[in-house]
Amino acid sequence: MVNEKWENQKNYVKAKLSAEKTGAIYRKRKIDVEPVFGHLKANLRFTRFSVRGKTKVANEMGLALIAVNFRKFTANQ
Repeated sequence: MVNEKWENQKNYVKAKLSAEKTGAIYRKRKIDVEPVFGHLKANLRFTRFSVRGKTKVANEMGLALIAVNFRKFTANQ
């Protein structure tokens, strides 16, 4: 049994991702964003938030990213 709606959605997403403009965005994201979150999860073991609420989560994420930046800064010294 084939789900036509699902197949159409897969084809739509494949077409969007294969477009040059979208490809450029995803290529840049791989370099800029993903390594930071991978580093947070793998090396700093930051896998979940310990607080609730948007402002508290934003503060905790900010502290985690400050820790990443300090590690980068000290590694370059």
